[in-house]
Amino acid sequence: MFSTLHSRSKLALLFLALLFIIACTLGSAPTQPTFDATKAALELEATAMVLQLTQSAMSNQPAAAPTLPPVAPTVAPQQPQPSVAPVNTVSTMPDFDTWMKSASILVFEDIAADFNVYRYVPIAISGMGLNYVDEADYLGRFKNQLLTNGPGGQGWDLIIAAKEIRSDLQGEFYVYLNDALGRGSSVILEEWDMDRLGNGKLSLLTGRCGVDFSRNWSDTDINDTVIYALNGTHRAHHEPNEGISLSNVTGYWLGWDLGDRMRLAPGSSATPLWGLYGTSTSNDIVAVSCVDDRFIIQTYSTHSYAQNRVVSVWQNYIYSTLRARYDYLAANQ
Repeated sequence: MFSTLHSRSKLALLFLALLFIIACTLGSAPTQPTFDATKAALELEATAMVLQLTQSAMSNQPAAAPTLPPVAPTVAPQQPQPSVAPVNTVSTMPDFDTWMKSASILVFEDIAADFNVYRYVPIAISGMGLNYVDEADYLGRFKNQLLTNGPGGQGWDLIIAAKEIRSDLQGEFYVYLNDALGRGSSVILEEWDMDRLGNGKLSLLTGRCGVDFSRNWSDTDINDTVIYALNGTHRAHHEPNEGISLSNVTGYWLGWDLGDRMRLAPGSSATPLWGLYGTSTSNDIVAVSCVDDRFIIQTYSTHSYAQNRVVSVWQNYIYSTLRARYDYLAANQ
């Protein structure tokens, strides 16, 4: 209400001011008017102001602020984005069977010094149609081959160290084999002397694998040399040969040190393959696969079992470790 009265008072004062200006004009001398541009402009501006204030008062609204032209928003210049090379998700590796035919395989097998028996490892490899570098029982040549790090320094795809005839493969050779595993090669080790060497450099390999020495194996009953498959799902029991077994024993090492019994270390991820008792999967183990299946260690002796059984087992070991090597290369190409 106060606002309305105040608006009406302002309107009345403005109206009186307008009447005063008109009266002064009528009462002046009747002389010829002289056009004054400045005065006319001031009067025109005053009249416009009066009209605007009048309209504002009548509508009881304040005078509108002058409208400014819109200002375009400021846009920061776009920074150039670094180009990102597309990720190559297509493998350049050939299929596994093709790759396997050209795999680099290094073999040491000290039973070559015993001319009374056949060498089963070369028989197994040749039966698969694969090529290999054979250093037989020559430790010096085997060492030199290990130190070359394979053809072209690219790493051996598979190293087989079949230590069966109780040779001097120990010490530094375990270091070389462990280094090869660390560089991505696959390794198969036949080791019967874990009870004597397990706390030395051999522990580099057993520690990496997740197994410990349990106890020695020196039975004199030939029936006690039968070993049993412990993991029926692992490919080392199925590819490329099905129905493998190590029940046909020969007694070749009977009365001697037959080998060793292993157990899984706490937290081990190793897969037991063969054991003295089919019901035990953590103790009395004589073969395991570990290090993402790139390493197989057996603690029984190859010639304790008939050729027609053990050659098939060796072929499955070779196939499994080469497959693991292939997968490693495909993942790191």
